[in-house]
Amino acid sequence: MPPVSVEVLVFGADDGGLHYDSRCADVATRSPDEVAAALAGDPLTLLHSTSWRYTGGQVVLTYAAVLDGRPGPGARVLPEHGIARSPDPRVPSPPHVCPDAVATHAARHLAWLRATDPVAGAALATVPPVHDALDRHVPDLAGSISPESSISPESNEHHVFI
Repeated sequence: MPPVSVEVLVFGADDGGLHYDSRCADVATRSPDEVAAALAGDPLTLLHSTSWRYTGGQVVLTYAAVLDGRPGPGARVLPEHGIARSPDPRVPSPPHVCPDAVATHAARHLAWLRATDPVAGAALATVPPVHDALDRHVPDLAGSISPESSISPESNEHHVFI
């Protein structure tokens, strides 16, 4: 069994859009949800598992977290970025997934939750900067990849979605 780690993308927002910072830890014998909540910190408004990937010999479980809505000191602006996808229909994992692609997927997932999950939507409404910044992201889940929201595997060109 490969080791499992948790990655938490903590989202905040300002006039420049969404910002995120990444925090990671090994799961060891604890629940991934417990590890993610501890990594996110307080005041925790929303925590949601958004994806997983196998990289560097381990399974990485990614969670999106929203605290008070302000970008943290180490947060970086989430640029407009496509979703990474594999060029081979028989190999579901892309050959490379950059941090911005993981964060873009998580932002799309949060936008989807805002629109479809009353509990998550109500929680996000208490954090207007993040709630409003999610308007810039197409609400979607993994596997719902449209041409305008993906990275072309042939050219590795980034296609922007709004």
